[in-house]
Amino acid sequence: MRRIARAVILVLVLTLLLVPGGANAAHARRALPAKCAPSSHTLLADSQAQVYSTPKDIDGAISLRACAYGQRRSFVVAACNYEERAAMCAETSHVTLAGVLVAAEDSFTPGTEGRGGEEKGIDEWHVVVQSLRTGKVLHEVPTGVPLKPEPRYVGVGQIVALVLKSDGSVAWIAEDYERSSVLGRKPFTIPYYDLYAVDKSGTRLLASGTDVDPTSLSLSVGSFGVNGYSRIVVGSTLYWTQGGKPFSALLS
Repeated sequence: MRRIARAVILVLVLTLLLVPGGANAAHARRALPAKCAPSSHTLLADSQAQVYSTPKDIDGAISLRACAYGQRRSFVVAACNYEERAAMCAETSHVTLAGVLVAAEDSFTPGTEGRGGEEKGIDEWHVVVQSLRTGKVLHEVPTGVPLKPEPRYVGVGQIVALVLKSDGSVAWIAEDYERSSVLGRKPFTIPYYDLYAVDKSGTRLLASGTDVDPTSLSLSVGSFGVNGYSRIVVGSTLYWTQGGKPFSALLS
């Protein structure tokens, strides 16, 4: 009788020890997000979303799409030239992920097509930030203010660097074609760069000139005071270099 009692107790103890672990494991398996495009060619990915390329269409062109894990919808974030490889297209468009948000340059010049496929007869450069959960465009702003604004000219030129916060704040450096200088007998351009940011305070120009380092833009940990306490927010401080000197600004 004691053997039976011991056996029953042992079974109960093992059951109590094993069932929660099994339940947790099953819950963990259910909690893992499913890849939104598992069979595609992934170019960028973080813990919440991915960017991938589509197969070539009948004209040999590809596009880049992005989606949040667990979502069935995906969104076009860049249209590639039919001669471009997907990785190069992502690099030149400066596609950037931050959580479930994606940012990229959207540009079109005469003879090219915009994201909607419509042909444009104007020069435009925009920075676009979009939610991959809702599809909502949070920001769509020109890359800068031209020296001489014209109806057919939007933005200052292509961007050369871009950083994105998970709350939608974004900053970029654009090459300002109008303000760039041409020196010497043979055409020799000295690039002029503009650094812009868009956050809760609006759109602002943070730096400009030929001495802005286009490779120096970064986003790191920042801190600020709240009710007397110091609060650390990952990726809130923007850093860049101009004239060999470091500068910074807070993205709110």
